[in-house]
Amino acid sequence: MGRIRLLWASCRGQTLIEFALIAPVFVILLFGIIDFGLMLNQRITLEHAVREGARYAAVHDGCTDIQDRTKERAGNAIPDRNTVSVSYEQNPAPDGSTVKVSAPFDWKFPFMSVFRWFHDDVGEIHGHVSGEGMLELEVTDALGCGGP
Repeated sequence: MGRIRLLWASCRGQTLIEFALIAPVFVILLFGIIDFGLMLNQRITLEHAVREGARYAAVHDGCTDIQDRTKERAGNAIPDRNTVSVSYEQNPAPDGSTVKVSAPFDWKFPFMSVFRWFHDDVGEIHGHVSGEGMLELEVTDALGCGGP
């Protein structure tokens, strides 16, 4: 009976050591999945806002109104409305010309900031998101506005 207890105790110790070795990998994987989900949510929100801005620009004139509408739809995804860019084709007319609304997408993974000890750019994504709409009205200010 003593041998069985000794064998059982050694198995519990082995299980504890295996768990201690594998748990950090699972925790990093879990936080990576959470980070990626948050980033994807922010990106989809920004894509929706830019598409809504382009749809609004197709039937309304005025850059500040378009930028405000896009910022309103994006919420925290756009820090400042002046980062929203509105651009038209060379001779915009409601005959098939398009308007393009774009905004920058910058993301720092919050949980992966621990790895920035190794390199400053670890866990960062930079890019642009844009949407286009067909013009349905004459544009008075065809120069476009804003953006980086």
